[in-house]
Amino acid sequence: MAYTYKQLMASFKESREESKRFRQDLAKSSAESKLFWQKLAKESAESRREWREIKRLSRESDRQMQETKKVVEETSKVVEETSKKVREVSIQLGGISSSNGMYAEEYFFDSLEKKMEFAGIKFDDISKDFKLLRKTPDGKRVEDQFDIVMLNGNTVALIEIKYKARKDDPNEMVSQKVSNFRFLFPEYAKHKIYLGLAGFSFEKSAVKKAKELGIGLLKQVGETVECKTSWVKAY
Repeated sequence: MAYTYKQLMASFKESREESKRFRQDLAKSSAESKLFWQKLAKESAESRREWREIKRLSRESDRQMQETKKVVEETSKVVEETSKKVREVSIQLGGISSSNGMYAEEYFFDSLEKKMEFAGIKFDDISKDFKLLRKTPDGKRVEDQFDIVMLNGNTVALIEIKYKARKDDPNEMVSQKVSNFRFLFPEYAKHKIYLGLAGFSFEKSAVKKAKELGIGLLKQVGETVECKTSWVKAY
């Protein structure tokens, strides 16, 4: 097929335009590709930085965990040592308290045993550490211990021994000791009961309450025992 000059020129012009558009598209594609790789390189650099930061934080976390573990171990050791010392002190104090209580009981028992008298009343027998456990008809357990008990034909004296008498002791004697004694020892249920509170020292409130409740007071004065019983009453 034969082309005219005009047709050839038109075809050449079209080819040149097509080539121009191709170069433009290629340049654009190259620029976009360059931007893509630049962006990818930037993101890759940021990822490396983030990874390095993560590794740094991980190492820091491990270090802090080791320090925390060390602190916990040291604290546990201190707590264990402190607890051990507290237990030792508690045992010592318990031993001292027990020894004080035994000494007080022996001291006042010896004094009362010599006289066999309390509140102007003569007694035939004296015992210490009266202790018994019984059950009520409904199965309730009643258990009590009485430091010193003095007896005669119709009267009982219950003497409570304290190294230091405190404000609640008189109330406890009246509210618990009297009823418990009558239940635990029914053979003395009809006896008159007199109460005495003995101690090497007294809180002022304990003295006041004892007087209000008619409880006699026994206190060490020098080498003797002083008995104050003018206000004593029978229960």
